[in-house]
Amino acid sequence: MKNQRTQERFDDFARVVCSDLCIVSGVLTDISENGFKAEFNAPCEIDEEKEYTVQLRLSRITADTLELTVQPVWSAFTDGKTTIGFSILHSKDSARLDQYIKLLRADKSSEDDTGVASYDSSSLFI
Repeated sequence: MKNQRTQERFDDFARVVCSDLCIVSGVLTDISENGFKAEFNAPCEIDEEKEYTVQLRLSRITADTLELTVQPVWSAFTDGKTTIGFSILHSKDSARLDQYIKLLRADKSSEDDTGVASYDSSSLFI
């Protein structure tokens, strides 16, 4: 299947919290300026016409969470997991998200040059 995305996607890791969608936290698997994909280890109640507020606790920045307004674009349920593709709408933390995407882009460029990605080890979470 050909990739139709106009924005570059970055593999990343973050905790995704949206109690309106799922009772358990999910895991972000990739992100771009306009969207991200998350996996939840449970069935989720998804309304693709509704906007949701999600909190992302990103792996490469301080412990502060990003609060984003999102809308599900697609979803799939297999092997007890729900995978959801989200479109990111204008949010109160849009500027912080832009900064984070710039960090990921710089890390990818650095990794392409050296084979090593940089990260802030004080902000990693378990």
